[in-house]
Amino acid sequence: MTFKELPDHILMKQCKEGNETAFNVLFRRHFDDLLQYAGRQLKDRELAEELVMDLMLKLWRQTEFAEIQHLNQYLYRSLKNAIISHWRKKALSFVPLENMSASNEPLSRSADYAIIDAEVQTLYQDKLAELSPQRRLVYTMSRELEMSHAEIAAETNLSVNTVKNHIKAALNYFREDLKAYTEATLILLLLFLF
Repeated sequence: MTFKELPDHILMKQCKEGNETAFNVLFRRHFDDLLQYAGRQLKDRELAEELVMDLMLKLWRQTEFAEIQHLNQYLYRSLKNAIISHWRKKALSFVPLENMSASNEPLSRSADYAIIDAEVQTLYQDKLAELSPQRRLVYTMSRELEMSHAEIAAETNLSVNTVKNHIKAALNYFREDLKAYTEATLILLLLFLF
């Protein structure tokens, strides 16, 4: 059996071991369909290609993704989230200056919030990296990919209760470690809610 004939989950295991040929097969298998989907959503081929390339690069770099059994669903959900994130950023960039500060505070305050946001994002990524690989995967699927507990359980071969326990433990970990950053944590929460 050649690499081209292998199912995604076996190729993912090969990728986890650093097999570039397996990744190239996955890339060729999924890239065109993902690009068409992104192109239809964005109406911008260059941007669509950039988002799909970023997604595939992320897939190559993240070894914990080898646990995903339904790669096609995962890729489309991740791409959908990347497109939504792009539209959110674009919408925020068109906010008129007079609407940026409802209390007529100086514009430097907006710059302060941008700095705090960058610090919180860095802190969040650092703390996320400290989680165990399985807990990080479950938490990421729940919070960043907006998957339900049942979907995560199906993707990772864990029970729904185990998924809930991983998410609860991750949230408790973040709450404990981020107590000193109350204002920054509030901003982080707002970022995930909107």
